[in-house]
Amino acid sequence: MKTIEEIKKEDLIRKNALVVKAAFVCVILAAIVDIAMKKELAIILSIIIAGGVGVSIIAVMHLLKKAITAIPYLSIFLVAGVMFIIMENSVSPTAYFLIFFILALAAIYMQRNLLWLASVLGLAVITIFTFFHHEQLPLDGKNYVTIYLLFILITILLTFQQALARKLSENIVSAQKETQLLLENNIKMKETVAKSTTGISALIDNVKQMSEDNYQSATEMNDSVAEISAGIQMQSDTIIDITHSLDQANQLAESTSQLVEKLHDDAQKAEQITLSGDSLVTRLRTDISDSFSEMHIVNDHMSSLSTLVKETSHFAAAIQDIATQTNLLALNASIEAARAGDSGKGFAVVAEEVRKLADISRKTATQMTENLNNVIIDTERTKKTIHSTGEKLTNNLALADETQEVFQKIHQTFSHLKDDITEYDTLTKQIYHSSRLIGESINEFSSVIEQTSASLQEIASTVGLQTKHHEQLFISVSSAHHSMEELIDLQKE
Repeated sequence: MKTIEEIKKEDLIRKNALVVKAAFVCVILAAIVDIAMKKELAIILSIIIAGGVGVSIIAVMHLLKKAITAIPYLSIFLVAGVMFIIMENSVSPTAYFLIFFILALAAIYMQRNLLWLASVLGLAVITIFTFFHHEQLPLDGKNYVTIYLLFILITILLTFQQALARKLSENIVSAQKETQLLLENNIKMKETVAKSTTGISALIDNVKQMSEDNYQSATEMNDSVAEISAGIQMQSDTIIDITHSLDQANQLAESTSQLVEKLHDDAQKAEQITLSGDSLVTRLRTDISDSFSEMHIVNDHMSSLSTLVKETSHFAAAIQDIATQTNLLALNASIEAARAGDSGKGFAVVAEEVRKLADISRKTATQMTENLNNVIIDTERTKKTIHSTGEKLTNNLALADETQEVFQKIHQTFSHLKDDITEYDTLTKQIYHSSRLIGESINEFSSVIEQTSASLQEIASTVGLQTKHHEQLFISVSSAHHSMEELIDLQKE
């Protein structure tokens, strides 16, 4: 960025170049005018040489950039001299218009001191030219006043113009300073934005990574919560089964406790009973022997009874056959009585009664047959039972002998058993109490599981929603990261 001084220097150099060209044109024009007016060669050469030397000096100073601030003053003096020479060579009222070229040259630089210098030199040239040639000029006093007034007015207008231009230049300088300040601020802002962009880009990278990690974690958490929820549901079902089993176990424990109490009482009674067990077993053995003998007799009687029942069954069958034959005879008698007419009516009544008696006999025989069959079946069962009982009595007789030997041991064992049952009763009650406590704990744990399951369902819903939010955040952060990369690339350009 160029400074104000550098810009002013470059502007002065451009204006000097323009003035050098204008001075050169002025010298060429002066020579052309003298040639056109057929002036003496010495005058033409003097203008060309003197003007050429002056323009050359100014041009060399301009090219070498030496004393560039003095070039405007030298140019004004040079142009003023050339204009005066041209006016001297062509004396006429129109020659006064050449003086305005000095003001135009000074106006190029837009400097008040140069304008005033050009104005003074112009008034001097007008005065000197008028003093030497007023007799030759066809002008009166008013015309000279008009020339001076017009020159001064143009000078004043150019002064105002220079003031406006200077104000504009000051505004431009101020705007340039503000622009430079804005540029510096823009550079600082750009550096700050670059640093901030780099920091934000790194931050967005971290946020993107964290967002991706959070999204993956949320997804894994969602899956884990679903698995935990399924596991808790399974545990809840298992706890329900355990609670049901525990209730059954409590019932069994309570039943066992009652049974143990009963066993304890039975053990006490059995201990007393074993005292008389020996004599009872002896009597039992005798009774079993007698029962075994009686069972043989009963078995023989049952065999005879079975035979008699079977024979009676055959008799019932015979009675049923007789009833059938009697029924047929009664039917035939009824037919014959019907053929006999009125003389056979009495016989028909007898035949009807015989038929009814035959039906009753048949039904009775049938009922007897069924009853006898049932008796036979029950007899067979009884025989089997008696036989089985006989075998059992035989076995019991052998066991009675062994039992008599064991009763002494049983008496001792029952004493120990009573003590063990007492201890088992105590343990059973403790188990029952512990089971109830476990049941209560499981019920509380089941309530906690249900609450936890409900909470996990809410958490699962929340985690699912957060997973969607993390997914949207990840997409937004990725978009922001892409935009930031484009912004960084744009800054690099």
